Amino acid sequence: VCQLCERAAPFYNKLNEPYLELHHIRALARGGADTIANTVSLCPNCHKKMHILNLREDRKKLKREALKNCCQLTIDGGITYV
Repeated sequence: VCQLCERAAPFYNKLNEPYLELHHIRALARGGADTIANTVSLCPNCHKKMHILNLREDRKKLKREALKNCCQLTIDGGITYV
């Protein structure tokens, strides 16, 4: 599922796996880290949208989504990194 539009992957690759593209929230060329905390999975349309429009509200959503990739909230409100 695309982490921006929340739709299923638009097609399957040759291995019959859902096709999504990796997107760095902060570009590597701009000092972004090549880590799970800085990446999200996007459908090809949303990936292109981010590179062309890079809308503030989309960036904010993807930052929240990236945290879900690497972190879990604990019962007492803390954060555990996985």
